This record gives sequence, structure tokens and C-alpha cells, in this order.
Amino acid sequence: MSDPDPNREIVVARLMRQLYGFAQGLGLDEPTTREIVNRMIDDMPLAPDDDRLARARNWMLIASP
Repeated sequence: MSDPDPNREIVVARLMRQLYGFAQGLGLDEPTTREIVNRMIDDMPLAPDDDRLARARNWMLIASP
């Protein structure tokens, strides 16, 4: 499966940096956080980062142990 957005990894890295502290506070590891970020980007490809971050935080709360 080819990704139409060549900058996807840049976006993933940017969002991962912004979510790092939140994820650590919830006890989520990096692969779980990355999976959430990737799925959120798939679900919201044209959304602004603020909306993406809010959705990712909600998903992280659900995924937290």
C-alpha cells in the first residue's frame, strides 16, 4: 500500500513529539502511541493538527492501561 502523502513521517514525528509527555503520563509505550497517531492520520487526513491532537489524546485515554 503506497501512501499518497510523502510528508507523512514528518507529520507523524511532529505529532509524536507533541504527544510524548501525555503518552508517558498514561503509561503508553512508543509503538502504541505511534499506532494511534497513524490511525488518527488515516481517519483525519485533512484535519488541522489541533483537531488531530485532541482525537489522539482521546484514543490514548481509551488505550491506557
